[in-house]
Amino acid sequence: MKKTLLAAALIAGYAGAASAQNSVTLYGVVSVGLEYESLNAPDNTTFKDGSTSASRFGMVSGQQNGSRWGVKGVEDLGNGLKASFVYESGVNVTSGASTGFTRQATLALNSNSWGGLQLGRAVSPGTVAYSGIDPFGSSFGSSSQTSSQGNTFIRYSNMLQYSTPTISGFRALVGYSFDAGLTSNSAASGFNTNNKNRAASAGLRYANGPIVIAGIFDYVMSNNLNPTGARNDTNIKSWNVGGTYDFKVVKVHASYGQNIDGILGSNSIANLTNTGGDTNQASGAVFSKGGRTQSWMVGLSAPVGAAGKVFGSVQQRIAGGDFDTAATATQTTASIGYTYNMSKRTNLYAFYSYENNVANLKGATSNTIGAGIVHRF
Repeated sequence: MKKTLLAAALIAGYAGAASAQNSVTLYGVVSVGLEYESLNAPDNTTFKDGSTSASRFGMVSGQQNGSRWGVKGVEDLGNGLKASFVYESGVNVTSGASTGFTRQATLALNSNSWGGLQLGRAVSPGTVAYSGIDPFGSSFGSSSQTSSQGNTFIRYSNMLQYSTPTISGFRALVGYSFDAGLTSNSAASGFNTNNKNRAASAGLRYANGPIVIAGIFDYVMSNNLNPTGARNDTNIKSWNVGGTYDFKVVKVHASYGQNIDGILGSNSIANLTNTGGDTNQASGAVFSKGGRTQSWMVGLSAPVGAAGKVFGSVQQRIAGGDFDTAATATQTTASIGYTYNMSKRTNLYAFYSYENNVANLKGATSNTIGAGIVHRF
């Protein structure tokens, strides 16, 4: 009898261990708040209604984190190899509208010894490597570093991605997209790989103790390379280096990068502002031969008491070369934010951001202030 009970207990234990290694999880983020934004048009420019300024106040979804829900699962294949999948959909909390699984749709194989291979739509290898360097976490609208350097957070469709294991603090990631799914000023035609915005992306990250350093590079190929002399007859090169150092009482953030022959992370140079709403959605690219920008960011973040955190940054994007647009000037963004953890899954937030020469358009200014609540499940 005792032997039978012991065998049953062992079988139950093994079954429990197996189920722990093979699981499907429902998860999500609900982020919603109120936001006020004002925008003044640049010199000699008006909005569609003929006015020179505009403002809005209302409820906004996804200020701190993009609201989402998703399903993820993992299966242990043995010998240190696992298969996993992720389906993740963006949600606008104010209306209930969903984006479909446009945030992520991937299938992956991961090994403790040789790393991971992932296929589908996901954030770029550079995005993964750059995680944590922006004090605003690539969120909070124009406060995000994506407003000056778009490849610090960007998604690609049709991507094959490989990542190494972390070795002595180092991790490398590379990826290739057969059709990145970017909106751009270069129109595709026909079902042909050569007519798609193909993209290559790479990231190298070092994290050890208080130090994090990352270097990222993205190369996006225009889908219209034939017309002689066309401004979109080019490929975008975008790179960035950044790092943080944690002094415990305060963390220092800094980075520098460039866009060459266009801008990654936007539809056009005149339409680069993240005006609230869910950030980190589908991105765009503007191809402009001879156009280039350089950007820098410095920031600080620090704990406030046991549950609070304050963070801020100043960043600039300096337009150079030749852009086919109105007079350009250096875009400067100054932002400050605060979060307060009510529990492990729920927090309050508030932020303010000011931009001068918005989208590098001389004379354009914006002010954004927002506050809200985030819950994770």
